[in-house]
Amino acid sequence: MKAWTIAQTLVLGGIVSAGLLACTVESQTGSSGAGYGSGGSSSSSSGGGTTTSSGGSTQPMLVDVDPNRTMNASPGEGVGVFTQYETGGHWDIWWTCDTSKTSLPCAFDVTVTVSTGTIANVAGQTLAAAEAPTQASTQSVELVTTTTTGIDGMTFDTVVPAGTTPIITLNAKLNGVDDAEYLFFVQDGQINGNYAGMLTDPLMLEPSSP
Repeated sequence: MKAWTIAQTLVLGGIVSAGLLACTVESQTGSSGAGYGSGGSSSSSSGGGTTTSSGGSTQPMLVDVDPNRTMNASPGEGVGVFTQYETGGHWDIWWTCDTSKTSLPCAFDVTVTVSTGTIANVAGQTLAAAEAPTQASTQSVELVTTTTTGIDGMTFDTVVPAGTTPIITLNAKLNGVDDAEYLFFVQDGQINGNYAGMLTDPLMLEPSSP
């Protein structure tokens, strides 16, 4: 599987040069540009985690997510699981595969949980007829997809007590394996905050403002 690489330039509020595979990040509050490396090699974070050789972790790392940022990636051109947050508790998690390069599908199993509050208003995005998010409880949601050259994903709201910041724990399995290399979000206007270390999978995500 091929993750997004340094050739796929990140641009905030701009246009990527022709010929480059691109992950684009857009904002409603101005723009700036920055490049990013291979998946999992960028993100400022607080806390820490014990990471397995496959990128999994028994102690998830906690990272901040910029609100009201959107990422764009070309489906079929690279593997990625992208987490976006909109002010008010609204989350959008979506993923892509590299099928256009490998001719192989990606089997994703993405689970989100909360320890405080509930998950509500769950909806799937561009899913096959047999695919739909499922909720074992009001504190979790899971979506299993076979992804090729499209974008699959789900949206949901986190409902938390007043004055509380929503925190989710994301576990994204690719072909049955946890691998943080494919996890992406926006922090400080950059993909994964330009963090140079390895993230954890599962990964805890907290919006920098609710």
